[in-house]
Formats: sequence, C-alpha cells, structure tokens
Amino acid sequence: MLNLSNFPVTVEVSSLAGSDVSAIVAEAKNLRADALNIPDGILGRLTIDPIVLAFRIREATGIPTIAHLTCRDSTKLGLAQKILGAANLGVDGILALSGDAGAKNVFEIRAPGLTELIRDLNSGEFLGKPIKSPTVLKIAVAANPNVDGQIEYLKEKEAAGAHFVQTQPVFDFATAEKFLDGVKQAGIQIPILLGIMPLKSLKVAEYFNSKVHGVTIPQAVLAQLAADENCGAELAIELLAKLKDRLDGVHIMPLGRTDSANQIFDFLKG
Repeated sequence: MLNLSNFPVTVEVSSLAGSDVSAIVAEAKNLRADALNIPDGILGRLTIDPIVLAFRIREATGIPTIAHLTCRDSTKLGLAQKILGAANLGVDGILALSGDAGAKNVFEIRAPGLTELIRDLNSGEFLGKPIKSPTVLKIAVAANPNVDGQIEYLKEKEAAGAHFVQTQPVFDFATAEKFLDGVKQAGIQIPILLGIMPLKSLKVAEYFNSKVHGVTIPQAVLAQLAADENCGAELAIELLAKLKDRLDGVHIMPLGRTDSANQIFDFLKG
C-alpha cells in the first residue's frame, strides 16, 4: 500500500489499444516508484482496461498500483462494479476522474461523485445499503495548476473523501508556486503530489501547447528544448530542486521514458 507520509513518488506508465501488455509490464519492471499509475482512455481513445493492467503490473512488479477510473463510460452502478473488481484484484488505489469526452458519454456523476462512491464502498455501503465486504482503496484525485478555478473544485473533492492529489504537469516555478499558495490559503490538508513531465523533444512540447487543453509550456522551456532536445529530465529536476521543500510528493509522467523517470526518482529520493 502506498505510504503517503514518506514523500511518495508515483510514476505513470504507458497504455495501449491491445490485449498483449507484455511490453508495458516490461516497462514497469524497469521503473523505480512508490506506486505506478495506469491511465484510462486518455483523450477518449481506446486503451486496455486500466484495472486489468494495474493487476498485471502489481502481480509482476510488487509495486503498488493506482488505476485511473473515469465517469465518461459508465453509470454509477457500473463504476461501483469496477471499484469492487479493482479491490478484489489487489489494486491499491483509484484516481477518480471525470474523464475526457468521447463520441458518446455517460457522465452520470463527475469526479467528486466518484470520490464519494469509492469512500462509501470503503465504508461498506452502496446507495445507503450495506455491502458484504468493504473495499480498502486509496482515493486519489486530480488538479490542474495551469488553469484557474481549481482550488474550489479541489476542496469539493477533499470533502468528498479524497486521500491525496496528483496534479497535471507543471513546467515553471511561478505556476507551481501560485497553485501551492492557493492550496495553503484554502486550508486543503490532503497531500499534493505535484505533476512533472520530462519532455522528450521540442516537437512533443509544441504538440502539448497547441493540442492539449490545460497544459502550458513556457517559451523559455521551448527555447531550451530547441537548443538541447535531451534536457527534459534536467529541466524537471531543476524545477523540483526549487520546489521540493514545499511538496508532499511528486507524480512523474515520463511519456514512456523510463530513464528520465528513474533519473528524477533518484534525485528526489537521494
């Protein structure tokens, strides 16, 4: 089980649209992490069920896993069934997300409602009625430091029963500082794991800036990548060195670069 009191460093693994997960399991075996996150249909695209992949990775590595679960594709009953399945398979936690919209969407509840649902199942009930065996799952929620209006939404998720936060990636000190100041001023008590993404190339950075809503990469970072495309991990470490004393933990999104993820992990744990 993930220990939230010991500066946890979590790492997001890759996913794929296929049933053979051997390559992803091999990737996970090479990662150093306190827990591994398994994404769910990013940008509404097909991927293997994250709960199944979380089980496979947990089984192969012994590292705690956090499966992403979105409200996009399932009713409240369907989500409860997935949560029970995750608990049965030994998945350690769920990242409760509303989810990126697809061609057709359910959205019977959103992230705060999903957080409440997991909390209730952990307490041994569903829709006010007892269930035979409670779940024991860590409840993670997301936040995006790059956009306004996140603090109140985060307070709602904390009140719903969240145990900790994993944020979207930040790429500059000012954005991180503004968000952390807002969290402190709002009196939010749950641990914040700041999202960090070691960028693979200038092309990837430009794609995120133009195509991915809620991600902002400063021009200074783009200029450094233009001069040296292999500096992504170094830029991430440089930022974390300025912020580490203010952080409860870190969430790394390495875009498949296990070497970069391990380099950052070693810096944080060294």
